[in-house]
Amino acid sequence: MLLAFGARFDDRVTGPAESFAAKATIVHVDIDQSEINKNRRADIGIVANVRDFLHKLNASPIRKEYKDWYQQIAVWKKEHPRHYEVSDSIPQPQYIMETLSRLTSGNAVIVPGVGQHQMWAAQYYQYRYPRQLLTSGGLGAMGFGLPAAMGAKLACPDKMIVNIDGDGSFQMNIQELGTLNYYNIGVKMIILNNQYLGMVAQWEDRFYGSRRGNTVLENDHFPRPYPDFVTIAKGYGIPALDVYRKDEVEQALKTMLETPGPFLLDCHTGYHEHVLPMIPPGKTYKDIIEK
Repeated sequence: MLLAFGARFDDRVTGPAESFAAKATIVHVDIDQSEINKNRRADIGIVANVRDFLHKLNASPIRKEYKDWYQQIAVWKKEHPRHYEVSDSIPQPQYIMETLSRLTSGNAVIVPGVGQHQMWAAQYYQYRYPRQLLTSGGLGAMGFGLPAAMGAKLACPDKMIVNIDGDGSFQMNIQELGTLNYYNIGVKMIILNNQYLGMVAQWEDRFYGSRRGNTVLENDHFPRPYPDFVTIAKGYGIPALDVYRKDEVEQALKTMLETPGPFLLDCHTGYHEHVLPMIPPGKTYKDIIEK
């Protein structure tokens, strides 16, 4: 049985719709009647507010232990562990997220933009409570991260709010650095800077022979990684640091976390990493790429 609450069954989720969950009984709950049976036929289609539906579902006598299911999940995790090739010198995105998780004891609210950094933020930060990862999901809303993080900090001023962004996504709303300074909104910002539109470049690498379609953001005429986010942040009155080496990561993160008010950390990761696992376009979960 597949329970789909507020899902659109778009092709990024299903692959070929006719082969997606072909043997499953599908229960689709959505507040928009037009979504029911639009892309994937539901065995049970329910038009309702998900909150109301879940309250009624939780009140029904259907809860039970799922020991066998959790054991199966544990087996899959052991057979397919999350991993990456560790570098001794490069400040890899995965390592940065793992270190941030350790230094914050997994208690920060993480707000990513859109791209590879969004996936690494979901994979490598060890979350501890609900509504701790604020993300635009699959909507592709580049620029979401910084203003959403500002909203989170205003709503929860006592929580540590960290915007994880890419150098492409961050530039979509970079002018909000002025708002951060003016209202002294204490959002911490980490740019996982690989000088690429990384998620698109990954698809170019995997499926288009690494042919680039304006996905390279570096500028050969500029003497350093482009643009200079640290100088831009300081121009808005916000303290900032560059990180070029792995051995700089921990101290830089500590400085960011301990500095009152907003702070920007530009981590130069280089373009070396792909987000894995991933499903090729037009394929199913059976065709998943793990390395």
